[in-house]
Amino acid sequence: MLTIYQLTVAIHVLAGALALCLFWVPVLSRKGGLNHKKFGKIYGSSMHVVALTGIFASVMVLLFNTAVKPELAAVPHLTEVRLQQTYVFAWFLIHLGMLIHCAIFHGNQVLEHKRNRNGLKKPLPLAINGALAINGLALSAFGIFNSLVLLIVFGALGVVIGVSNLVYTYRKSVSPTAWLREHLGAYLGSGIGAYTAFIVFGGNSLLHTSGWVQTALWFAPGVIGSSFIAKLSKKYDPPRKALN
Repeated sequence: MLTIYQLTVAIHVLAGALALCLFWVPVLSRKGGLNHKKFGKIYGSSMHVVALTGIFASVMVLLFNTAVKPELAAVPHLTEVRLQQTYVFAWFLIHLGMLIHCAIFHGNQVLEHKRNRNGLKKPLPLAINGALAINGLALSAFGIFNSLVLLIVFGALGVVIGVSNLVYTYRKSVSPTAWLREHLGAYLGSGIGAYTAFIVFGGNSLLHTSGWVQTALWFAPGVIGSSFIAKLSKKYDPPRKALN
């Protein structure tokens, strides 16, 4: 079991490193150009691997705990407390994986069904967006009751993304370029999740931050990414009369 967990984490890390490097190529290249399409697809595939391996590894922690994380039992009288903290963090990582997967999936779907949004009303996309919103709501509620700001914020982000995707799906009419805004916003959102996760594991370990600095690093990708998404939304889908 430990070997499977370690192999999953290794694949997760490698795919994540590839995705972090590729992220900027489609972002900075000409939209619709060869590099944008080619590297965008590779980035999307890498992020699917990141999300699914992250979710699988976190589920393994929830199911097998000390069998895949023997260090949790290193100090017997602290094992129970450490397990509780690990369970909460695993739940958070599952949510982050769901957020990344949903973003990439939605980004691909709106591109595929840009001329007819009925394709977005199939059971799978509805289930993915709905699951993200419901899990985000539960995570936020848990965060509120336990004064955990990180869970509140990212749980709320999951609700916003899941609901906004469904709103786009069922909106009576949208502008001709709304699909482009949705596509770019979704892929940028996945990048926010990827860089947030990188800071959790990589940046935190290298910089040994704590207190407000650690909190700032956690939220920096979201703040910067959201500003970038807002800017691109205005550029590629400026306010106009909505069309079918």
